[in-house]
Amino acid sequence: MKRDSIVGVSVTAAVLALLAFLAWYFLEIYPRQRWNPPSREARVNEYLALDRWLKEMGHSVRLVNSGNLSAVLAAEERQVFIQASLFSWASADAASLAQWVEEGGTLFVALDFQSEWEYRNAAGLLRLLEEFGIQPSKGSTVPWHRGDPETPAFGHDFSFEVLQDDALAIEDRTGITRLVRTERGEGRFIVSGRPRFLHSRFIGDAPNARLAWTLFAAGDERDWLFIRGTTRTQGLLGSLFRHGNFGVLAASALVLLVVGFWAVIPMFGLVRREAERPGKPLRERFIAEGRFLKAYGALGFYRDAYVKEIRRRLAKKEGLSTDDELIGHVFKAHGEREARLFAGALGKEPIKYREFLKMITILKTILERI
Repeated sequence: MKRDSIVGVSVTAAVLALLAFLAWYFLEIYPRQRWNPPSREARVNEYLALDRWLKEMGHSVRLVNSGNLSAVLAAEERQVFIQASLFSWASADAASLAQWVEEGGTLFVALDFQSEWEYRNAAGLLRLLEEFGIQPSKGSTVPWHRGDPETPAFGHDFSFEVLQDDALAIEDRTGITRLVRTERGEGRFIVSGRPRFLHSRFIGDAPNARLAWTLFAAGDERDWLFIRGTTRTQGLLGSLFRHGNFGVLAASALVLLVVGFWAVIPMFGLVRREAERPGKPLRERFIAEGRFLKAYGALGFYRDAYVKEIRRRLAKKEGLSTDDELIGHVFKAHGEREARLFAGALGKEPIKYREFLKMITILKTILERI
């Protein structure tokens, strides 16, 4: 290896070593957390973690958006979760649902009604709860907070009064009953308010996971039917409708459209016809061109252009090529004066401006008659 190469490699290695030392001495590597928003699947399905957990445990999960008594009786699954607002609660169906539970079915009803009117009109649900000795009560009470390590995340919009001694009542930290499980024959009936402890955000907490295991995975049955809806994701238009004034948005869009069209289209309707300005007469333009050529001593270029075109046409039409033949043809066709001026145009001598005007007039006449 040459001496220059050895020096270059040594210098490069020394620089790299110095940079490595400086980086090790002055720089610090530390972990950095980055928040990744939940996927659209998780935003739409707030029970996504529960569904995946049940499937991993070997439980099959089937979802429908709404249902009625027929859907429950015809289902192959013997365990059914019902979101109360999406179920048709006919008064006559309460006895049939109670008998279905008595014959070995598991029915979990989650009360998620938003209004008192909607809740009071679910006559079939109220009768079903009465069948199992449960008295619901809707109203705002002390909410659950995530800092409580022992209490599951119950919804605080419904509470229950249990009229049977053999029912299992689960209370929140304030002593209010939030979930009731009772057995009838070979089956079980479960009722709660909005089951926040089953939502993906909370099911990982220890009390929520224990309660979910007890209700969903502790039995021998493996199949679950969920009658529940999806959560609508909040897009741009949804945010505008929710937080903004739609009237202002519509007016702004209208003004923007009008201004945009006004800027792009300069005038509306038919295009105006502008009167054409008459051009200068041919004689005036010819004189102007002649004066320009005279000023630069180039009148011969104008004359030579006419002569060249006359030569070309006579050679093509009459087969004439020599100057004498051309002059003779002009003499026969136009006369002696024209032939004399044409002979003068065939020369290369400089011409005066007055002679130029006469000569060009004769050349134009000859050219038009060929």
